[in-house]
Amino acid sequence: KGFGVDAITDLEYGFLGELKEAVSQLEHGVCESVTVRFVNHDEDLVPHWHALFRSFQHINPYGAGVKLNIQSIELNEEVMRHICSNLRRRNISQVIFFDNGFSNLRNAIIELGKALKSPKLKSLTWSGNPIESTGDMELFTRALSQSDAVDELTFRWNGNENAQALLSGVDFSTFKVLHLSCNNLQINGRTDIPDLIAANPPLEKLYLYKNSLNDDDAVL
Repeated sequence: KGFGVDAITDLEYGFLGELKEAVSQLEHGVCESVTVRFVNHDEDLVPHWHALFRSFQHINPYGAGVKLNIQSIELNEEVMRHICSNLRRRNISQVIFFDNGFSNLRNAIIELGKALKSPKLKSLTWSGNPIESTGDMELFTRALSQSDAVDELTFRWNGNENAQALLSGVDFSTFKVLHLSCNNLQINGRTDIPDLIAANPPLEKLYLYKNSLNDDDAVL
């Protein structure tokens, strides 16, 4: 299909290699973490995705849960829907979406919102996945606020405006850990951070490094 050398390497050793390993481990009941990465959408790869989704039925429903890492992938609506369906139905305790592209971001966020209803899902990472529409960001914050069990959020490389929308739009009252670094967040002396800490007694860890904060922003 005219893939370049780098794309072929990523496909063989990244996507296909890691997916094959994950399926084998899941089927043998010895899998704690699944990583799928480095591929653009291609219809020829759909059977491989479905093999992964079928193997999720072997996840122990009573254990600590599996971590799912989706990285540097172009996700179409069907694949994202299946990912989120498994997040909702299986014992997956952590999910990472890092540096991905979405054929329909709004629908992807809608599906993610359904997945966040899982009582098993405790940790969400959404990093480097640009949300450019104000409406889509509002949908994202609403989905987070309505989550049933997530108490750890990593939200990095998503920009100042989106980070501010997160701070103002999400109910973090049940969250224990927030990673909000690397967003170029600018508070400019407002009380967003002290207010966040004061309003959320369960909060144990708050990461804010590599943002554009000044000394006044550190006053609690």
